[in-house]
Formats: sequence, C-alpha cells, structure tokens
Amino acid sequence: MQQFYSGKVKDSYCISSFSKIGKGRVFQNSKVLEFPYSGEDGKYFKSLYKHLELDYPKYYKMDALCKLAFLTAEFLLEGIDLKHKYQPSEIALVFANSSSSLNTDIKHNQSISDKDQYFPKPAVFVYTLPNIMLGELSIRHTFRGENVFFVAEKFDSQMLVDYTTNLLNTTRHKACIIGWVDFLAEGFESAMFLVEDASHCEQGELLSTEGLQKLFYF
Repeated sequence: MQQFYSGKVKDSYCISSFSKIGKGRVFQNSKVLEFPYSGEDGKYFKSLYKHLELDYPKYYKMDALCKLAFLTAEFLLEGIDLKHKYQPSEIALVFANSSSSLNTDIKHNQSISDKDQYFPKPAVFVYTLPNIMLGELSIRHTFRGENVFFVAEKFDSQMLVDYTTNLLNTTRHKACIIGWVDFLAEGFESAMFLVEDASHCEQGELLSTEGLQKLFYF
C-alpha cells in the first residue's frame, strides 16, 4: 500500500547504480566483466553465482527467471549498503518484461497435459507468476516497499520513468530499483537501475527516458 504524503516534490532523480547481464558479459556501472558463455544458460548463471562468492542455498530452488533477477540485483547492489541509508519500507521495486513467467508456465503445463503422466510439481507451480521474483528479491534484501510488475511488448523507458518518478514524488519511498528481467528458452535479457534522489548521487545518470535507454542498450 502506498503511503501518500504532502512533502515537497523533488526536482530530479538519478540512476546511482546500474547492472546488465548479457551472454558472455556483465555490465556493472562503468565495468565490463567477461564470462565464458557456451550457450547453456544454467551453467552460465552458475558461473556468475560462483564469481559473486555467494552462499544462498535458496538460489538453487529458483526458476530461471528468478535466478536471472537475483544475479542482476547482486551485481547492482555489490558494495552498496541500502540498509544503512533507508528503511526497508522506503525502497520500491518497479519491474517489467515481455514474456511474464511463460518459461515456467510451459514447464508446468507439460507436467499436467498428459493425463497418464499427470504429475504437477509444486516447486514449479510456485513460479508461475512473474511477481514471485520480486518476492525473492524482497526476501534476499529485506525490501518492504511497494513492488509492481508490468508486462509490456518491449522495454518501455517512458512508462518506467513516469511511474517511478510519480511513485517517489507521491509516497514516502526514497529509492527505487527499476528492473527489466525476461527469460525464455530462446534467450534472456536483464537490466536493473537503482534510482535515488539526485542529491545522493556523486556520479550517475539523471533519471530520464533517454538516460534509461542509453544504459539499457549499452
């Protein structure tokens, strides 16, 4: 639930941190990290997990979409202590993709389509909603602010900027993570942006449709 208030509308916000996972490369702000990509997404994600030196057993139970979001968020927030700057309820999540949870939906459908081999798996079914990945990120990082998930045909920077700006201007949220995380068997696409008040940014890109597009298509 949004906490509306009558505070002063901020003049501008900035993208203080950025991460993007591609096939063979991870973009982390101004750094480009190279990772071998053999075409097997599962092995590739595992190599990123090992690089981050994480110890989070629940990761292995996630579907591919959640794993991709989890890893992108780890690169985005590496070295950033949001808990020191904000209350958990002051951090919002605004995410979107073009295929919802279709990759897992297909797997679930396969488990129930054959009447003779009818064997639905709860571990698969639980991930047949795209906002489950927002829940996974919230648990991992103790985010308790508003979270919303949109399904759009393509990356819509205007919509994301407008929604995020309005959210930060009309509620008590002080930071927001914008995410585009998409996964299908044919490929994946993931990028995240940490948005804060411009006064908190020593460096970074001002939040705008042009700035978001520049980083997304970097």
